[in-house]
Amino acid sequence: MFVQQNRTALDIDELSLQVAGRVAVTVAEGPYRRFAVWVQGCTLACPGCCNPEMWSSTGGQQVAVSELVAEVEQARVEHQIEGVTVLGGEPCEQLPAVTKFVHAIKSRGLGVIVFSGYRHSEIVSHTGGRELLAAVDTLVDGRYVRDQPERGRRFIGSRNQTLHHRTPRYDEPSLWRGPAQVEVQISSTGTISVHGAPALTRQFLRRIRERS
Repeated sequence: MFVQQNRTALDIDELSLQVAGRVAVTVAEGPYRRFAVWVQGCTLACPGCCNPEMWSSTGGQQVAVSELVAEVEQARVEHQIEGVTVLGGEPCEQLPAVTKFVHAIKSRGLGVIVFSGYRHSEIVSHTGGRELLAAVDTLVDGRYVRDQPERGRRFIGSRNQTLHHRTPRYDEPSLWRGPAQVEVQISSTGTISVHGAPALTRQFLRRIRERS
């Protein structure tokens, strides 16, 4: 279920995103060093999703778009990130705020990758979809299909999902080749985050639970 987007929503001074989580730097959510933000809420609910806790629209934390942009700018200085990845959850279900965020990121010269369960054709046919994609370098689209695990492309969950390179920034095939990976981060407060390839993430978390 897309959230309708209109010009008034994009022109107001402040919008907020319901955010499930974010990391200042990662190499598991796209080529190069990236800031990653997981949005909260997804009505697609793909079976086998590694982030079912992000399906509910009521979870997570409300964060102002301006605050997220400031965090990205800080990460650029501290971690020399090359770009930003937006995933979830489902980015298209918070279309106005995600659109404002990625346009702000693009205007700063950083790359933008968006992972969406909606197909490209669904996004461009929906009101506001083209405006979102205007600031996206690469879109990874399509529902996650548990029975079609991706074997050859990094960062991609299932074989049916497609890379749509809207600019040449990430169109070199070698950037997407290689084994799937899982990344574990421990924050200064002791919070642990696990992300990366869906199948490997599930396996890792299952083993952790079995040992605990």
